[in-house]
Amino acid sequence: MKKVLLLMVAVLMVSSVAMADEHIGVYTDGTGSSCALGNIAGQFNPTATVVQRTTTGATGSRFKVTFPVGTAFFGFNTPFVPVGALNTDLSLGYGTCISGTIVLGTINAIYGAGTGTLEKADLQAKIIYTDCNFGEYEATGGFFYVNSTGPCEQIIATEPSTWGQVKSLYR
Repeated sequence: MKKVLLLMVAVLMVSSVAMADEHIGVYTDGTGSSCALGNIAGQFNPTATVVQRTTTGATGSRFKVTFPVGTAFFGFNTPFVPVGALNTDLSLGYGTCISGTIVLGTINAIYGAGTGTLEKADLQAKIIYTDCNFGEYEATGGFFYVNSTGPCEQIIATEPSTWGQVKSLYR
């Protein structure tokens, strides 16, 4: 009985670690190697790429991109089935289970200088990806930089709370 319990705990720990590796971000190209879009402020750029990194496999995602101030967003080119808008609430259906580095699409925009984010969609609690068994799980997002550099830090989602819940932590 103890062996079965230990095995179940080990499987749960491994699966929760694997789920934590899911990340969606905006990068300079499809390799997902740099989140600094370089000196493109004030210029049309069709190469900013939304990339998902998955170790467990995915069949879809839901997120939004917030652009730096002064950006004129024109469109999002994707090979997948899109529902919604990239800058408010975009859901993508991949049509099959894909793992590894997935290029979700490219952004067409004239960018203002500053920092942008890939974050949770409007009215959603978190960035979502759908695994190969059609379960919805949390993914991380991150920052991207236009005409500047910075660390490609991931956004760590927090649970919404009320002021009363926060105050109760300090009693």
